[in-house]
Amino acid sequence: MHALVNRCIEAFLRNSYGSATWQQIAAEVDVHPDGFLTWGSSPDSVTRSIVIASARRLDKSVGELLEDVGSWLSRQEQIRRLLRFGGSNFQEFVESLRELPGRIQLVIPDLAFPGFAVLSDAPGHYRIIARPHQPGLMRVLAGMLRVMADDYGALAVISVVRNRIDIDVVLPDYSSKRGFELSPKRVQP
Repeated sequence: MHALVNRCIEAFLRNSYGSATWQQIAAEVDVHPDGFLTWGSSPDSVTRSIVIASARRLDKSVGELLEDVGSWLSRQEQIRRLLRFGGSNFQEFVESLRELPGRIQLVIPDLAFPGFAVLSDAPGHYRIIARPHQPGLMRVLAGMLRVMADDYGALAVISVVRNRIDIDVVLPDYSSKRGFELSPKRVQP
């Protein structure tokens, strides 16, 4: 697993639950409490151990924890801004997920990221399928999708079934969108 994944989980836990919680989890799974370097790799078993121990400590299912990680990620302003370049509305954003692995590859060339098939049998109805099967990744993506639907002002029902996410956009303009500009406003000194 790319160390960036473990670093992300660590940052989520520290930010959401405090450094003491992270240090307890790190001690339980025998990783250094100072955390992970961003680049490099670590065994997949380390990531699985961190996720399982975190879910148990926080009294959540693994799926709930991973969706929380995805929600937290998409609320980080730098990541939110990158995601918002995916379209002017939620449907365009969902369609653009086909391009997400390529975009990630441009930024982090050594991160192996699976492709997605984005299927639609009717307007507002989508099915996202990961290739190859990636249940944990699909949970993280579902958390991101929930936040992005809110960000775009869409009311959507999002469900995860193994390696698939089903999306039903009930009302594309349910509420007002969060503000988004190509460049952030700078404060004048």
